[in-house]
Amino acid sequence: MADQFLGEFKRSPATFFVHQTAPGAYRIDFRDNGGGPSEVCAFTTEAAPRWRGAWNGDQWCAWIEAEARSIIGRTG
Repeated sequence: MADQFLGEFKRSPATFFVHQTAPGAYRIDFRDNGGGPSEVCAFTTEAAPRWRGAWNGDQWCAWIEAEARSIIGRTG
């Protein structure tokens, strides 16, 4: 399965993009201030996100996960 774009959400200055990477598997990327996309985390319906780099422990993590799962719930 090729990555499938499911939706996006914003929190200034970042825009987050939710992709399905395989059945039950997802990735969240973000873009801010004109930079290229960068991975925030990856997760499955069965497991918590694996946060990348500076996102690990960030105060936005719970909000990002909730927004992404909301998009997944609407598309799935």
